[in-house]
Amino acid sequence: MNQTAIMILGAGIMQLPAFEAAKKNNWYTIAADGNPEAPCRSRADQFLNIDLKDRVGLVEAAEELMTTRNIQGVFTCGTDFSASVAWIAEKLNLPGIPYQTALDCTDKYRMRMKFKEQNIPIPAFCELSAELDPHKETKHLLYPLVVKPVDNMGGRGVITVDTPENLEKALSEAIKFSRTNRAIVEEFMDGPEFSIDSLVVDGELVICGFADRHIYYPPCFIEMGHTLPSNIEKSEEEEIYRVFKNAVKALNITTGAAKGDIKLTSRGVMIGEIAARLSGGYMSGWTFPYASGVSLVEEGMRLSMGLKPVNLKATESNTSSERAFISIPGRIQDIHYLEEAHALDYVKDIFLISDKGDRVQFPLNNVMKCGNVIAVGPDRASAVNASAKAVSMIRISLESGDAETQEFLSMPLETQFPPSAYLRESWKELENLKAFKPDFSMQYKESPIPVPQKAQGLDFLSQKDWNCLSLEEALEEIIKTKNLTKTSEPLWTLYALHFWYAFIRGGIQGGLWYINQNNEVH
Repeated sequence: MNQTAIMILGAGIMQLPAFEAAKKNNWYTIAADGNPEAPCRSRADQFLNIDLKDRVGLVEAAEELMTTRNIQGVFTCGTDFSASVAWIAEKLNLPGIPYQTALDCTDKYRMRMKFKEQNIPIPAFCELSAELDPHKETKHLLYPLVVKPVDNMGGRGVITVDTPENLEKALSEAIKFSRTNRAIVEEFMDGPEFSIDSLVVDGELVICGFADRHIYYPPCFIEMGHTLPSNIEKSEEEEIYRVFKNAVKALNITTGAAKGDIKLTSRGVMIGEIAARLSGGYMSGWTFPYASGVSLVEEGMRLSMGLKPVNLKATESNTSSERAFISIPGRIQDIHYLEEAHALDYVKDIFLISDKGDRVQFPLNNVMKCGNVIAVGPDRASAVNASAKAVSMIRISLESGDAETQEFLSMPLETQFPPSAYLRESWKELENLKAFKPDFSMQYKESPIPVPQKAQGLDFLSQKDWNCLSLEEALEEIIKTKNLTKTSEPLWTLYALHFWYAFIRGGIQGGLWYINQNNEVH
């Protein structure tokens, strides 16, 4: 009964640093997760298979445990359930923010209303549900618009809408991801985006991490990584801090964690959103500690138990670079070169989200990526280059004959989303592919297209795909892997139009899939 206990909501990979910190401090851990096979279940001293949305069930379980365990706090990081944390803390009289404050930080519409009342810079917005006329409700807003569920994270259901014709479809999709069947629509914010992790100690905000977010693939918002610390101008950083602090104050977060997504737009700093928790996406648990030497999750846990942080002062000054790797649609046959990528200088971790036999697709949100690489170096260049090199080495091969892979590779090369691996505008020899669509159920013996020499198409050859692999590197690898020469003349010859279409559309995955498909069929 005397051992300090802490309740941790979530037992996934993002909560791993919390379990490690608890073990280090000899805190008894009670984990709750709706997934009975949660990855960190075995790391908890006690596991509760309870859905994190089930606040009543969580409180009942916690109240029962209070009779035998010295529960001093409840904590989460990297989940969207700070409201459940606040609900439990309020009911059990544990440290934390009021439940209503947590709701303001979880519900994007409530958050926007709080910001509007306190004159915090945000885009114009409105709330929508299936019962409302979206065109009438948004008539005061300027396109492009961003539609998102009011109560979800990870970019689920978030999409940019350029014209009124696409609004209803986007709204329907966003509502599917909302636990309350509501969406928020706001004017698009241009400019770079940043992530901030902070702790509020005795009412004072302490900035603990400031990173560049790397967002790609409109109309979706896919974070392909982050780099910490940011390299923006000091004056811009200070202005972002000023606005962020005012926003945290507007939400009345007086203790615990505050995580912000901030944009530096052409109209000035604007708040994307603020959550009453530490960040996911590896920042609070990995990249910030690697860069600074500060165990941010551990210090956040101390606050959740009513204790003072022990050390928030940086002892190191490294750069951390996290990068994701993704795949075209299909079923994974194998994943190659993970060990080789991990062995690179400065590479610290490789996290595999998808594995052999899993179905994958081009990501629509931030939970659909295949894995992540984290590199740490003494300077920005070494960390960024190492993470990019590691990502470019990893090969995800897909099973032949898959209809989703074939459909992706058959899409027009100029498709906006999902985009093609390589652009083709600068390669004039491929102009005749514009109206060409492959039929992967047949083989063709087409007129060869010469591989361009560096002098002819350097810009084209140097362009990189989603996983940081240049077209030239991908071609060289295919030629080497398949032992091809310019005189090779199998029916799927490297110089056939169908190969080039699959290769430009799907990168090295597409090119190898086309070759393997034809090998197996014939």
